[in-house]
Amino acid sequence: MAGRDHREPQTPGLKQRLEAWIEKQIHNRDEFGNSLGISSYLFSTPIISVLTSLAGVSEPVLRKGIDTLCRDLPSLERNELERAAEVAKNGNYYYRLSKGLIANLSPVVELTQDEKESLVAERERLFSQRGMLIIICTVSLAAFLQGHVQSSINAMSLFVETVGIGIQRQNDTQSNGADSTAQWQLGGMNAIPFLTAAFPGAPLSLPVNYCLGRRGALGFSALLIIASSIGSAFAVTWQQILGARIVGGVAMGIKAVSAPILASETAVGYWRGSTILAWQLWVACGIMIGFVINFVIAAATNTLDGQPNANLNEHGGRYHALQWIAAAPTVPSLLLFVAVCFCYESPRFYMRPGTPNYNLDRAFRILLQVRPTRLQATRDLFLIWWSTQDDKVYHDRHEKSRNEIAQHSGYQNGVNSKTEGRRSKTITSGLTYASLIILVTRLSIDQFKPLFTRRRLRNALWSSCVVALAQQLCGINVFAFYSNGMFSDYGVKTSMGYSFGFGGVNFFFGILAMRSIDIIGRRRWLLSTLPMMSMFLMAATIAYAVAPQVDSGDQPKPKADTSGSIAGIIFIYLFAAAYSPGLGPIPFTLASESFPLKNREAGASVAISINLFFAGLLTILLPRINAVFEMAGTLGFFAGLNIVAFVLIFFFVEETKQLTLEELDQVFNNPKSRFAHYQLTKRLPFLTKRYLLWRKDAERPLEYDEFAVEDRQGV
Repeated sequence: MAGRDHREPQTPGLKQRLEAWIEKQIHNRDEFGNSLGISSYLFSTPIISVLTSLAGVSEPVLRKGIDTLCRDLPSLERNELERAAEVAKNGNYYYRLSKGLIANLSPVVELTQDEKESLVAERERLFSQRGMLIIICTVSLAAFLQGHVQSSINAMSLFVETVGIGIQRQNDTQSNGADSTAQWQLGGMNAIPFLTAAFPGAPLSLPVNYCLGRRGALGFSALLIIASSIGSAFAVTWQQILGARIVGGVAMGIKAVSAPILASETAVGYWRGSTILAWQLWVACGIMIGFVINFVIAAATNTLDGQPNANLNEHGGRYHALQWIAAAPTVPSLLLFVAVCFCYESPRFYMRPGTPNYNLDRAFRILLQVRPTRLQATRDLFLIWWSTQDDKVYHDRHEKSRNEIAQHSGYQNGVNSKTEGRRSKTITSGLTYASLIILVTRLSIDQFKPLFTRRRLRNALWSSCVVALAQQLCGINVFAFYSNGMFSDYGVKTSMGYSFGFGGVNFFFGILAMRSIDIIGRRRWLLSTLPMMSMFLMAATIAYAVAPQVDSGDQPKPKADTSGSIAGIIFIYLFAAAYSPGLGPIPFTLASESFPLKNREAGASVAISINLFFAGLLTILLPRINAVFEMAGTLGFFAGLNIVAFVLIFFFVEETKQLTLEELDQVFNNPKSRFAHYQLTKRLPFLTKRYLLWRKDAERPLEYDEFAVEDRQGV
């Protein structure tokens, strides 16, 4: 018994150490905020609290803001707003109080038991906001549709001879697999949805969002994809399919901007990354299920083991397979349209000053539906409203100046200025369709202008565009867009099976990013997975290079069902597994979260346009790249581009985890050159000494936020 009492404590196991690390990531995020010189309240508070837009605000200024909001929203009681403002300003203190970590203190706000439980749950439980379910389902359906459309485009490549694109003939030894004209036709037909999604689709999301809102934009895009799918199904030439895909591409661009923004603007800041992850996760699911549906269609039309035959055209089973594959996205489009009818609008959509949609009462009612308690809804309303006041002051001054000029008394150049001023005011009022178009156009242009002139916006644009470009550089869409074509020599049945496996790996490994994207962080996920992706692609390159080759005209190809080819496919699956929790969800997460409310659609549309444009460019060029370099050379080329993507992210992409949308100003306000200089002169030497030279005594440099403060003071 005595021995038992004096035994040494056991070393914590892996599970206990992992739980302790997660707890530390959630609760001890105070270094960044403290280093910025922001005073904390009673305790060392984490970044999520000290970086709020209320940090450092004096009591008189805060009271004045409360008075103003009470006047603007009479339905909100003053005492409710005072409680919410106190909890917003000192969030970490009330979280610790609710969790029972603080005793013998008299808080300014007495919390009910429900409020305490909800404040703890919103930090510690991913799905604590039940009102968010319908929004997550709607965004997930939009993403599923995006993936399903991609898989349809992919599978239709197996049957393109039925719409007039030249095909490879097995006995043609001079064709080099397929003639170059056919390769450019196939590339152009497959690329046009992504190019039109990049422009005009993504930029059009601004006026569409102004007129219809985020959920309305999703409904509008669903209708366009229905039209595109039906048009493609009845097309008899590849040019007609190209025309139908232009319509679908515009819809994809609008949806790709609007859906992640809807998720980010309604999510709790602590778990925003995991909420937006629904987009990429369900894109992957749409690709996977799309391949299943395509497989079923091919089986039903007896084309699984068929060979391309140009003589069958519209009367053959292969053309019927193409028709049904093209029409299949109609079903998820209809489901998305129905879901939009039951989905809440983003409350931030109704809180943008100077727009015809400004409606605080409606925003508050939405927050009451998506937050568990009235306290949390009021707190979020106040934080969002507070963050928009600078924009409101600017807009009011701008409008006052315009009106003073327009309404100056007397005649100028034979025109009554007062009459002209009233007419001008009517034109920009949004009361008529013409005035609404003018107003929305002006507001959209005003969103784009500051992106390249204000440092905070320019830095956010740099980061989001670099990650958007990295997703295309890594080569994932080589398989997402052309996996059926790359494996076509294995037969329709086998190639669809491999494509389904690729989609399944992409989906299931994407689940790893749930919670971890907000705990580990965006930057760490990217820098951890990109080297692995490069190694797996290089391994696949070697596997295909040493695999027995089969002659196919002038271009030898890896022989199917050999150990080398199977090893290559396994490495491609491992590449997809490494991609899924990193470069999969993060580009759209950064694009939708990095910009302030006033410029959110513009910033997101530029970043997503970059992503979609290079996706389209890749789709055009890949058939020729694959024909020239062969499969092994193509994979090796993208293995090298993964290293390029790693370097770009290392030097130009900051961390944004666990910050509210209004708190990211602190992240992007430092010069990008300062961040790159820190990575080059401080972080890189430390990582080299510690992990390449294995020097455990290497001195850890200051964290970037501390370095930025010292560098600013030195300047």
